[in-house]
Amino acid sequence: MKKRSFYILTAALLTTFYSCTKEYSLENGSDTSSLIIGTDCRLSKVDYYDSATNVPLGSIAASINLKDTVTDVTLFDSIGNNIGYNSMPVYSGDTIYIDPDQYFLVDPTTGRISHLHGVLTGSLFPFESDYFYDAGGNLIQKTYDFAGAGVSPALVVDYTYIAGNLTHMTSTDRTISELISDADIDYYSNITPRRYLNLMPDETINSNFNHFSGLTQFFNFGNKPTNAIKTLKVRQYVGNVAVDSTVSNFTGYIMSRDNYVMSVYMLGDDQESIPAAVGKLVFSYKCK
Repeated sequence: MKKRSFYILTAALLTTFYSCTKEYSLENGSDTSSLIIGTDCRLSKVDYYDSATNVPLGSIAASINLKDTVTDVTLFDSIGNNIGYNSMPVYSGDTIYIDPDQYFLVDPTTGRISHLHGVLTGSLFPFESDYFYDAGGNLIQKTYDFAGAGVSPALVVDYTYIAGNLTHMTSTDRTISELISDADIDYYSNITPRRYLNLMPDETINSNFNHFSGLTQFFNFGNKPTNAIKTLKVRQYVGNVAVDSTVSNFTGYIMSRDNYVMSVYMLGDDQESIPAAVGKLVFSYKCK
């Protein structure tokens, strides 16, 4: 297992802070909170803190207006005091322009992301990606196509669910019939948070195709897991042989009275797919 240097690869946003009174942990059974988040709220920010010193490490945050529209997404590195990623989406009909070269298409019936026109990291070489959902609204597959691949689709990401929870992911390069990465996810059966993390373990900040983890928490990619994540294991492959892995354990969940996650400790490795660094994760919400 290799610890990743998250802040060299990425960064996060200027910190906004929400105040909270007393909280309670479902894991230790104490129930002392009077905090209510709201009836129709969505995740707007994740701050990361050093778990030992409580020093801010960074954040990923979205600005959401009164129409519930995301107008800015910023990844900020508090240690380096720099912005590692920023998008100011522009909307036109069913199209969300992430930047001048890349955009999402939205299904007008479901409101979910259905297609991505992207470019390879560090270039303007284009690719197309389609998003497929099951009848229940779970994202079950993403496919990628690009000119000269020789096979369609060129890359395929498959997601497997059990009882509303994403439990397994595989990403396959069909141009050479090799596994790129896979993931396994475990959950707490007794914690069922409202509108918590969206999980796409294949996404990163800067890989060739799957470099949209900075956006996955703030746009509609189908259902979020029913239960709270406990363990996330992601493996990387070369020649169908595992060459690297990240393993993160989530513990010490603090919940609001109305069942939103206020904070959790993520121990082990950084997870670029969230994206988040090891430490204490603190969550903020925007309510309608």
